[in-house]
Amino acid sequence: MKKFLCFLLTFVFLSVSAAAFAAEVPTLRVSYGITTHQEAFMVAMALGEKFKDKGVYLKPVVEKEKFDLMSGNKKVARLDVIVTKSGSEATSLFAQNHLDLTTNSFPAMLSGIDRGTKIKVLAPLQSDAIAMVARNDVNAKGWNGFKDYVKKSKKPVTVGYHSPTSAPKIVFEGAMDSAGLRITGDANATKADADILMIDLKGVANVIPAMVAKQVEFAVVPAPTPEVVESKNQGHIVLQMKELPPAGRWKSFPCCCIAGRTEVIEKNPEAVKAFVSLLTMTSKWCQNNKHEAAAAASDWLGIPAPVIEKADMEFSTKVTKKWMKNAALYPEMLSRLGQLTGQLKDKKLADVKDLVFDFRFAEVEK
Repeated sequence: MKKFLCFLLTFVFLSVSAAAFAAEVPTLRVSYGITTHQEAFMVAMALGEKFKDKGVYLKPVVEKEKFDLMSGNKKVARLDVIVTKSGSEATSLFAQNHLDLTTNSFPAMLSGIDRGTKIKVLAPLQSDAIAMVARNDVNAKGWNGFKDYVKKSKKPVTVGYHSPTSAPKIVFEGAMDSAGLRITGDANATKADADILMIDLKGVANVIPAMVAKQVEFAVVPAPTPEVVESKNQGHIVLQMKELPPAGRWKSFPCCCIAGRTEVIEKNPEAVKAFVSLLTMTSKWCQNNKHEAAAAASDWLGIPAPVIEKADMEFSTKVTKKWMKNAALYPEMLSRLGQLTGQLKDKKLADVKDLVFDFRFAEVEK
């Protein structure tokens, strides 16, 4: 009898343990940056269970740090949330296996893939809302105003950027190349060498201090920094990046995307699918409820909602033909500027689609 009870207890214990093991869900490390380009993820975190009726939502565990990713009533992942300063930092974390998913810069992901980091772009996220700002003592407005300022300057004009692989920097340098303006990163360059000196400010948080300290005359940055600069009277918006030449090329231009580490995607398809579905839902919600989205992001970031709402931004995770056409310009620009040196060097995006993208969880335009 004792042997039977011992066997029964062992069987029950093992069954319970197996059930508990089966019920375990992955813990995924997810990053985002302090820019409203990634507002869809911030809104998902900020509103949490208010999206419960949408079928996929986040259940807060530790404020702003840990969330349970829910699909219906099922928990599919625990998310440990990390704030990254830039896309290049996120790709470094991917390379070190310290990050699993991100909402971040598309060109930064391309640069990581070029270096051999096992990353896949899962879906678009956002376009536009990139601007050039200037100090208050710099008299330039619009493309013609900036071009005239550069032409008249007796030394290379200083333009700051927050990350070497950021969309603002890449788009700006591509536009300057098209306009015939010479760019350098050499602080010792003279006007004979270059028209514009690009300065790495190493994070969005350093843009305003660099302008106040007169380290740079201009900066190219994502929302909401340009709008914050104006609201605090610390500078002014010179132009939106979609106004850069050639006319029309940079309108509705891709910036941030959803990306993940290849190994994580393969091991956790259900969780990754739910994460993309979550951001698809909140992207649509942000696009259709811009005032409410700005209010939610305001509470999250501590920036007034009217400031956030001023940014002209498009949110969508749909892979459209237009998105692909514009996205294809990035590797071309990066190669021309000498910033791709590995497996994407001189490659067209169409030729490396399988290396760059995994759209199985995204809506793709036919």
